Amino acid sequence: MDATTTKSRRISRRNLLVCSAYVLGAGAAIGLVATGADAQVAKKASQKASGYQATPKGPQRCDNCRMFVAPAACQVVEGSIAAGGWCRLYAKKA
Repeated sequence: MDATTTKSRRISRRNLLVCSAYVLGAGAAIGLVATGADAQVAKKASQKASGYQATPKGPQRCDNCRMFVAPAACQVVEGSIAAGGWCRLYAKKA
């Protein structure tokens, strides 16, 4: 082997860093695409599955839950939600 062949087969630090940047960038892009796809698949729970009831459970009411969206919706339970209702997914507002 002559000196030219040996030199061309060596990996320079610059080439290694450039290739690494491309690989990391591609990996990050794939991760973002997968995250976006997962977010689109997420659905709200049914009222039955969440144990929703139109009456409160003690002081726990939909209108003081962080998931409640006034006047009658919820971020995690589908359908019309009563402000005075309750479900197992209740999370008190801070």
